[in-house]
Amino acid sequence: MTVKTGMIKMDKLLGGGFPLNERVLLSGGPGSGKTLFALKFLLEGARKKEKCCYVSLNETKDELIRACKGIDTLKDAEKYIGKNLAIEHIPLSESITMKKFIDIIAAYPKIDRLVIDNVNKLLIFAESERSYRLNLSELVKHLKPMGCTLLLCETKNEDIDTGNGESFECDGVLQLSFLDLEEKPMRIITIHKMRYTKFDPKVPHEFVITDKDLKVTDTKII
Repeated sequence: MTVKTGMIKMDKLLGGGFPLNERVLLSGGPGSGKTLFALKFLLEGARKKEKCCYVSLNETKDELIRACKGIDTLKDAEKYIGKNLAIEHIPLSESITMKKFIDIIAAYPKIDRLVIDNVNKLLIFAESERSYRLNLSELVKHLKPMGCTLLLCETKNEDIDTGNGESFECDGVLQLSFLDLEEKPMRIITIHKMRYTKFDPKVPHEFVITDKDLKVTDTKII
């Protein structure tokens, strides 16, 4: 069984969509499209009456709704909020540790689609790298019963995670990045890992964001 992303070409690359009950790391730098990709993924589920939740350590609910209103295919997001789509903003503070974050997630009922944006913000308050990795492993283990979870991760340069084990712990890894061209930078998406799925590893494809929609094209960038 697969969980569709809402983007036809992306689902085709994944053999139908994300494998059910998998934890997928979506990494990339600022402006690469992580948040919009995640919102598109959640709305695909909300329209199918699945239970969906966006847990944000970054933007507030109003900011995320505003982002949706800038793209035609996401504009109806607000009508699902309070029904089968929840957006929870957790402000960063010294009281938010990975352990407490796990307790917050554990309080939710069973969710079909979950987005955590972004998991590496919890590094700020980790007692140590070892503590962060141990609690990250515990968080990922807790997320297993969910239908599908996207863990967003802010990275630098061409790194696929922060160097603290996020890609190792997750079942799948997608990387969003930029390809510098003479005219303008091109957004690209690359599948680095996806358990139980046949795919072309480390082959970048163009990822397009317009005011109409988000899509992955047939273009392979070799």
